[in-house]
Amino acid sequence: MGYRHHVRIVIVLHGSRDPGYINSVKHFADRVGIDYAFTSFSKPLINEVSGDVYIPLFIGYGKDYDQAVTMTGFEAPPLLRWPRVRDFLLSLGPGLYVLHGDNDPRFLNDVSRLNIRDIAFLKIEPTIRNYLMHHCPGKVVPVVFTKGVIYREILTTVSETCRKTEVLRPLFELETFITYFRDLLPWLVQNTRPIG
Repeated sequence: MGYRHHVRIVIVLHGSRDPGYINSVKHFADRVGIDYAFTSFSKPLINEVSGDVYIPLFIGYGKDYDQAVTMTGFEAPPLLRWPRVRDFLLSLGPGLYVLHGDNDPRFLNDVSRLNIRDIAFLKIEPTIRNYLMHHCPGKVVPVVFTKGVIYREILTTVSETCRKTEVLRPLFELETFITYFRDLLPWLVQNTRPIG
């Protein structure tokens, strides 16, 4: 790999009390060979894990991302800013791509730059519920890292409306994402910067 092996990398996620969420993160970190910490709700918290580089790992910009940057003192590009992310996401489809959603202009701009036609959100317009009332896709691609509340909400919404639609597992559980992440880790470390 292109970075020094003795650099201790810690991915930082929001956190959740949901055991499925915590297990998703733990399993992914084990597979990739890095440490992990959370900003809230679950252990270990950021101050309980020592590392050289803390990578706030979020789908896009928003208040949770900003909070992680402030808490860690490190800034990293969210998933929507990663190289070849559009190609990676399209390789999981065709289907409806579902994101949690945040009204942060940086997030909305990054989503529009993906230039993917079928995108819906849980929390902002266009919502997945409204989309599915008019069209049942063959596949829904949840653009979320882990199992947990958000993933379950996507599953529930799809099963209530479009019973035959396949819902992919979260990104952390897809072999293709694990490979994509491993390949990008040197780039991610290089593009993670201390703030202040």
